[in-house]
Amino acid sequence: MYQLEVVTPNGIIFQGEVEQTVINTSDGEIGILENHMLLLTNVVPGKLRIERPEEEPIELATTYGTIDVRGDRVIVLAEEVFEIAEINVEREKKILEEARAKLEHKETLSLEEIEYYERLRERAEILLELAGVKIR
Repeated sequence: MYQLEVVTPNGIIFQGEVEQTVINTSDGEIGILENHMLLLTNVVPGKLRIERPEEEPIELATTYGTIDVRGDRVIVLAEEVFEIAEINVEREKKILEEARAKLEHKETLSLEEIEYYERLRERAEILLELAGVKIR
């Protein structure tokens, strides 16, 4: 068991003892058990699964952030964390449409704007997928 904290700019989303955390990182999905090697890496949009002894796992949706693994303590710092059932599907569809529309005209965008809209697109696609929405 180890201490897990999931934190957003709005505050602490989860804090407690866990057996395992499974999260999507820029290097792929990773599972973290007690005494995991030290790790600091980027979190990408996807599912965060928190496993506790003799309890149902908690599954949350995360967007971009960082995970800091220090043996007996893990901190997930994310821009946004949602209960999957609380993902605002209509909002995410609008974000996806806007990002796709902007990216259709890449030649008019700066590199920073292209990166921004690609991140928005990826975020919205993954959140919609987690919410069970088929994306066209």
